[in-house]
Formats: sequence, structure tokens, C-alpha cells
Amino acid sequence: MENALFGTETEYAAAGNMSPTEVAYRIKDGIFGSRKYGLIEPAPREWGESPGNGGFLFNGGRMYLDSGHLEYATPECRTLDDLIAAEHAGDRILLSMIDELQLKGEAFFIKNNTDHFGNTYGYHENYCIRSSPRTRDFVEGILPFLVTRQIFAGAGMYKPASTRPRASRLPALPGTVDGSPPPPFQISQRAPFTSVDVSHRVRFGGRPILNLRDESHAGRRYSRLHNIIGDANRSEFATKLKIGTMALVAQLLDEGWTAEVEIELEDPVASLKKISGEPTGTWTVKLANGSQMSAIDIQRVYLHEATRRYLGRDEDTIWVLRQWASVLNTLETDRFRLDGYLDWVTKFLQLKSFAAKAPRGWEEPALIKLDLAYHHIDPSVSLFNLLQRQGKLQPIIAPERAEALMVNPPTGSRANARGRIVRAMSAARADSDINWPLISRRLGERASHGDERAMVYEYVDDWVDVQRADAWYLIPYIIDWGAIAYKNHILELGDPFSEYGAEASGYAATVPDWVGA
Repeated sequence: MENALFGTETEYAAAGNMSPTEVAYRIKDGIFGSRKYGLIEPAPREWGESPGNGGFLFNGGRMYLDSGHLEYATPECRTLDDLIAAEHAGDRILLSMIDELQLKGEAFFIKNNTDHFGNTYGYHENYCIRSSPRTRDFVEGILPFLVTRQIFAGAGMYKPASTRPRASRLPALPGTVDGSPPPPFQISQRAPFTSVDVSHRVRFGGRPILNLRDESHAGRRYSRLHNIIGDANRSEFATKLKIGTMALVAQLLDEGWTAEVEIELEDPVASLKKISGEPTGTWTVKLANGSQMSAIDIQRVYLHEATRRYLGRDEDTIWVLRQWASVLNTLETDRFRLDGYLDWVTKFLQLKSFAAKAPRGWEEPALIKLDLAYHHIDPSVSLFNLLQRQGKLQPIIAPERAEALMVNPPTGSRANARGRIVRAMSAARADSDINWPLISRRLGERASHGDERAMVYEYVDDWVDVQRADAWYLIPYIIDWGAIAYKNHILELGDPFSEYGAEASGYAATVPDWVGA
């Protein structure tokens, strides 16, 4: 997509006969211990991390542990199909390691956002923008879009009785003929866990609709739009539409656009939850001026302006604008015709069909298993993959494209340079320079090495921390989104839109000379 660059982060749930934490650690150690897909990083990158908590992959992305979950960050992508392929590549790497470690049938990974026991885990989207996401105009401009986007981007979630307050037996939603309670189903998995509209934090201080943390990883020239309200989709169509529409809206706001009609919501969090709880409802929300407006019409405000500015611009934009309009029209006339396209619609109809035949209806405990089965990434047990084999869900990309991205970076961004260099470092066995006993014993305190004493932080932001502490003997290399450093040999990757072809080739060729030196 022209002028766009994006990537996602997926936290995988784990299930099976082993503890989720043990599974995560074993898979992480397998990925980097085998040097099959990437190179381990010695430095902890966040508070509370241990040395060797994760590493970068040959595809330019990153795999690491976060609060006991395996988390996969895709490389920076320039096209929507590359992004879909990169997400699938993460799934395939995990499945490959399950086979290699002989954990088939013992451990399973699930790509969703809740365990149905009141806990949630994240799926984050990152977009490269040129303005700041913290300005008032940007925040006010994007909140109505994010609140209403779930009508096509939601992954859907069954709400078991154990997680529903007794008062949730609400009066029937508008349009319910027989006066029965609404089905216990949410359009979005993340919406019920959201408590504030904006926040600089991800977990502490309330889970926000919009996260204002602006770590650009690209100097002062660019900013990072970090969205944490999205669901992890299985449908390729839904993923492509979700990322594509968000990228276009980010560009609109980047260019200073403001809506000519009133779309500011009176209470964004309440509106988010109201829409999510209405799979068969009207999706009408209250605006700040006291009037009412449908979520579909709010989406059309953004669609019309994006169409006016970007129609015909490039292949991705043409696809997004066409499908955006078509989906909104279908949601307005007969939303359940989007079975096989939108995750929440497809899942809702599967659950509804099962509940109609179950002895306890919507209170049948097996509905939780059916819900989770949709999100399993193992094709042999996944409801999603079964529906795909039956022809209900059509893939957008060829499987070969995802397979290639397991070990190769996409083109068009600095991920290409990063992936090539990581491969060269792995081939040269750069990780043999890590003194694991020393780093494990002393990191986070004062690191002793002979007569030298140097401060090493609880976590390392970037290579500058190691340089200032003169601690290359402790942390021999730093791989980051914006730079790669190996023992004072620094390659800055400040422009995320550049492949750094010549620079990457030169750096990769010289890596073997630095190992052990």
C-alpha cells in the first residue's frame, strides 16, 4: 500500500497436557537453539525479562516470551498480502517446532484473545505515521473508527455463564421477536476488557481503546501508531480489511483531515461494549452532541473521504475501498450473508447451529470448546481450518507465500536488511560470544568482570545502553527494529521504508570476522 508500513504482534495461548509456560519456554528454546529460524538475543528488552528471553527471526520479525505467552511480532510489511503471509509464518514456525520437539498431541497454540475465564491477552497493530498519535485531533479523529471497526474486524466470543453477571439477563435487544434474552455472544474479544479510552500504558492504568505509547523505532522522522484494541482474526479477508482500513484512516489523519459531520462519541468505552454485545442488534451509539448514529454510518464517513482521496491509487487501496463499501452495505441489509468472510459472523452461526441442537442450548458447556476450536492454529484440530477445507472460508494468499516468509523477509522495508543480517549472524554462530553464566548471574545488578565494574540495566533499550556501559563483553550484540550492533559495529536502520541493500550485504559479509574477536 502506497506510503504505508505496518506489522502486528500476536500473543498465543497454549493448551494441552503441559503447562502453558513450559510449552512457551520449550518452543522458544527450540526455535533459537536450533538456529533454524532465528538468533537468540542476550539482552532483556523489557522490565522483568530474563536474558535470552527471545530473539529476531530470519524473516525480520521477532519471537519472545511476554508474561508467560509466546509473542510473535511480524516484520514490517508494505503490502497487505505480505502481512497476512507474515502472520501465517509465525503460526507455521510454532507448528514446525511442535513437530520437531515431538509435542504433537501434547501442546497446542490458540490464536485468540481470551481464555473464557475472565482473562485476556493481546493482539497489537503497528502503523508507521509521520504525525504524532498523541495530538488531540488524531485521538478524536480515530476513536470513532476504532470503536465501530469491530463490526467487520471482531473475532467473536462466546460468553459462558461463569463470566456473565447475573444481571446480564437483559431485556431483549431491538428486533428480538420472541422476547428471549440476546445470545451470550460478543462481536469483539477485546471490547469487554477495555476500561479507558486512551492511555500511555498497555495493561496498567486500564486497558485502552487507543494506546498512546509512541516508540517509533525510527528516530524523529516517523511515529508509531500502536493499536491494542484489535482482535486476532483467523479469516484472511477480515485481517486484510482490518489492517487496510486502519492504514487508510491513519493516512487521512496524518494528512490533517477532520470529519465534516459530527461523529465524536459521548462515551467511547460504553459505545465499544454496547456494539460488541449486539450481534443481532442495531449498533446505534450516542454522539457527544446528544444525537444517535449507527456504527455503519460512522464507518461510511471514513470510507467516503478515503475513497475521495485514494481511489485508484494502488492495488491494496483499490481492494480495501471496494470491500469496505461492500461489507458495510451487506452488514446493513443482511449481516449473516458475510458467513465465511468475517470471523464473528462465521463463528456466531456455527455456535448458534450447535446450540440449537444441544440439550442446554446456549448454556451448553461444549460451546466453549467449539469457540476455542475455531482459533486453534493446528489444522488437524481447528474448526477454522475444517471450514476452510469445506470451502466456506476462502484463503487470499497461497500457502507457499507463508512458507517462504518463515525463513525469508518481505521486500520493501528495512525488515529485508534485518532478516539477512540475522541469518548471517546465526550462520557465523554469533551466539557463541554470549557468556551465559556471567550474564545470567549479574544482569540487573552491577556486572563484575575482573577489576571492571559497569552498570548494566534491568533492561536494554538499544545499543546505546551497552555502549555507554562499555558492556560488549556481557552483551556482545543488540538486534533491534532500528539498528543492529555487534561489538561497536553499528548499522543504523532509521528509515523503515528502505531495504538498506548495499549496507546489509557489507555488514553480513563482515560478521564472521567479529565472532570470537
